[in-house]
Amino acid sequence: MVWPKGMPILKNFGNSLKIQIKDMPILQRSKPKPNVVVIPNYHLPIHDDPNIIKAHVPDLIRSYEQLPNGLKDIFENNRKWANTEQLHRIKFFENLSKGQSCSDSRVVPETITQLGFGQIFVHRNVANQFNANDLNCMSELEFAVHNIKVEHIIVCGHTNCAGVMNACNDELHINLKTWLTDIRKIKDEYPELFPNHVLKSTLPQSEIDRLHKRLIKINVSKQVNKIASNEIVQEAWKDEKRKLAIHGWVFNVENGHLEDIGVTVGKH
Repeated sequence: MVWPKGMPILKNFGNSLKIQIKDMPILQRSKPKPNVVVIPNYHLPIHDDPNIIKAHVPDLIRSYEQLPNGLKDIFENNRKWANTEQLHRIKFFENLSKGQSCSDSRVVPETITQLGFGQIFVHRNVANQFNANDLNCMSELEFAVHNIKVEHIIVCGHTNCAGVMNACNDELHINLKTWLTDIRKIKDEYPELFPNHVLKSTLPQSEIDRLHKRLIKINVSKQVNKIASNEIVQEAWKDEKRKLAIHGWVFNVENGHLEDIGVTVGKH
């Protein structure tokens, strides 16, 4: 290949791609800048105990196929992880509940299920919404169902979700207000879950938490049904031998426990 004079020449060095500039004297080669790693602004006490670090990460060698009881074993994995003494010693869940509020970096599926990396295909968005007009969401569902051929789709909401709590806030900007339309519609069916500011100020925190969790579960249930009625899932179910089920779960940020809310549609 002939390169015009002064053009950059691309050279492949193993896994890295470097650009060598020739015959361009007007450019000065600058010293390479060190890589910058951005770390979230979240701090936990520093401990030398390797068991504490181990409690934060998944079992990298465990796969779903190695679980004889399937989803039941995932819940067992979750309980063992959430009840780890080291996590409670450093008040992990107490700190977690004060963290980021949605689309949520606090809910790491591989960690809370203790499955290995690559065992779970994850799609995230604000307030766990399924929208058939969202090409990103639809393409991931299509890929998971038709290409990966998953047997379980899990809609996993979580407590202390700011997206759900603020869905009916009239000060939301237009994109977020549109995205949260399904939750806003829930208010028509369950107005008691949306106390006004005056009433809310008189309620104990335990009652506010109870109302919020009920709203979380209703939202998850509605999204499960929307996915089940989608044409991608319906097409897969035309194959009588195809195992595919959609489940509704909630992750309790306060104690780390996954909870099956009893909403499952499909064959499993």
